[in-house]
Amino acid sequence: MSSKSRMLLRGGVLLIHDANNHVVPTQADLLVEGQLISGIAEHIDVDSDIKVIDCRGKIVSPGFIDTHRHLWQTQYKGMHANETLIEYLPRGNAGSVLWSPEDLFWGQLSGALESIEAGTTTLVDHSHCNVTPEYPQAATQALLSSGLRAVYCYTPPQRLKSREPWKTEGAASDETFADYQALARGGPYGHGRVHIGYANDDLYSPAEVLKPLYAKLRDPAQGKAKIITTHTIGGLMAGDEDAPTAVQILDSHGLLGPDVLLSHANWPHQGDGERYRRSGARVSSTPNTELQMGRVAVALRDDHYANASIGVDCHSWGVAGIPGQMRLLLQAARGDRGEELTRKGLWTRKVGFSAEQVFNLGTLGGAKACGLEGEIGTLKEGFKADIVIFDGETPSMLAAAEEDPVAAIVIHSNPGDIDAVIIDGVVRKEGGKLVDVDVVAAPNAAKSQIKPGTRITWKEVARNVLGSRKKLLEREKGIDFKTAEDTTIDGYHMNRKALLEDQ
Repeated sequence: MSSKSRMLLRGGVLLIHDANNHVVPTQADLLVEGQLISGIAEHIDVDSDIKVIDCRGKIVSPGFIDTHRHLWQTQYKGMHANETLIEYLPRGNAGSVLWSPEDLFWGQLSGALESIEAGTTTLVDHSHCNVTPEYPQAATQALLSSGLRAVYCYTPPQRLKSREPWKTEGAASDETFADYQALARGGPYGHGRVHIGYANDDLYSPAEVLKPLYAKLRDPAQGKAKIITTHTIGGLMAGDEDAPTAVQILDSHGLLGPDVLLSHANWPHQGDGERYRRSGARVSSTPNTELQMGRVAVALRDDHYANASIGVDCHSWGVAGIPGQMRLLLQAARGDRGEELTRKGLWTRKVGFSAEQVFNLGTLGGAKACGLEGEIGTLKEGFKADIVIFDGETPSMLAAAEEDPVAAIVIHSNPGDIDAVIIDGVVRKEGGKLVDVDVVAAPNAAKSQIKPGTRITWKEVARNVLGSRKKLLEREKGIDFKTAEDTTIDGYHMNRKALLEDQ
């Protein structure tokens, strides 16, 4: 479909935000012209040659926005279902040094298509599978080919130090930063669809290191990052519960701003919510991960909500769709609230949190977090045509879609209920099936992993992912990841005194 194509979505129930960000289900037509929504009205007349999608009996939603993801990890799916962060890190993170650029391309493409299948139209890719300059090229080629809107966040590379014992090490240097700068200066790519950001997970460097780094990342002449994202941990695991949080550290250096996106940010300190509010910095809660690590995500806290969003984190251990993450967040927060009331000797007739609140985190909140507020996150004339169409008459959506379309999505839906996904005005899923992928070149065309112009079906993606997985398992043979957990604990200066070893 060309950039000047037109299509009409006829007669669906549009989930339109009002001036107070409440969702108003409205039966109407929606016209797409090129990359944009150009009209919303009760009835729109169009020429006979325009593509018309019959949306009667269907819900038309803004596309969902995933603000923290490691998209490359498809080949690791199923490996981490019963693991904590410490068990995951040696293999699920550091294991990336065993991957080839081709492995990365197929994992990345599959992860992107799984996201589209589930209704994600934009994501922030914290891409820590980076060993040589070929890796960011492979990752961005996959993103560009998939059709996703994305912020690809370049992570400084890590390299293999030894197999026995298993050790990797960071390899950031002036040379690798220059690789980032070249990529950033050339973006955004794909007609503005794929932006370049930066992932900095080393907040404990001294101010004389951090301040010049952030200055460069905010300077258009030096490769301005769309956003700067950072993993954060805290609590007893991280050592001293009174140690400063990530948002406190950045605030103390004067480095907070609306381009800062912190992932997880559990164990917040008093005043952290105000730091987000004052600076415009954002937080991405990843409910499935937070629950697996024994925490409830912070996104629905009163002092965090206005600056919060939702991410998937690792699809290697959980649901890849944002509606599924909304559901986990909502019900966990309700349960946590009930436990808190019980401790106070109280009970309530109210649930406390609403489906609309988490729906907005996955749409409006996500747009703010990835620096695209005013472009995506809502159905509005002049906004990007990032749209998800749910069939309201599937077994799971039947009746719920008529009673409360937002609740139908948050509480009842699954990816199989999604009839179509449109990103940047292009149909990427239609009739409940993913559209074939037409491969485009990497930003540096000479470093493309797959020949541009190749058409790839989902079956071919799946075959290549499974073949890659077998190769990775062979490369892992003989590596003692279990012993490496202790190296990880010591390397991150974690609190052994409070560690419950075998339970």
